[in-house]
Amino acid sequence: MKKIQILFALGVLSILPSLAQDKKEGFFHKHPFVNMTEFGVLLGRNKFATNGYYGIYYQQPNIQYQVQNRVNFALQTFNGIYLNKKTSAGVTLGVDGYGPTVLMPISAGIRRNLVQKKQSGSILLGSLDVGYATTWLNEDNTGYKTSGGLVVSPTIGYKLPMRNGSAWLINFGYRYQRAEYKQERTTDPIYWSESNEIRNYRRMVVRFGIEF
Repeated sequence: MKKIQILFALGVLSILPSLAQDKKEGFFHKHPFVNMTEFGVLLGRNKFATNGYYGIYYQQPNIQYQVQNRVNFALQTFNGIYLNKKTSAGVTLGVDGYGPTVLMPISAGIRRNLVQKKQSGSILLGSLDVGYATTWLNEDNTGYKTSGGLVVSPTIGYKLPMRNGSAWLINFGYRYQRAEYKQERTTDPIYWSESNEIRNYRRMVVRFGIEF
């Protein structure tokens, strides 16, 4: 069911540009449709427990942690309309990988052309996405439960216009992603315990893409 919903959403987003192009006058003539599709990397550090867990019947307060550098991958597409010549607003749909966890953030997004020294020249671009990450694409092992959470991602970068009206994109910024992990240790009602962990992923973002 989840996959059907995702395919339906992607299908709707894919036909919006053609609907906008067919409209010679009216709303889409005044507010053109825009699509920005980007592939990126998420650079940061993870802290994880190397011994023990917290449970209801078992407590181990002296948990030890280790920190590792991580490089994760992300894909996102922004679909919206230009409110004016410099500002566009819409919805950002993405896929973020954090090791074995796959989160699918759905965000409200805004894009703003900040500085352009000459017409048809490069543009300094500011972006902001705020939303919630779902686990529609994630598969949990038996006894595990993953939940998404708040996602916030401000970036700044460059838009490099092409002759055909499209533009190359390069963006740098920050990404905050909250996720919750639960694990049931046993099904025995006497010794049953549960491990809860909330992770706040903080990542530097580097994205490359194209605007249509």
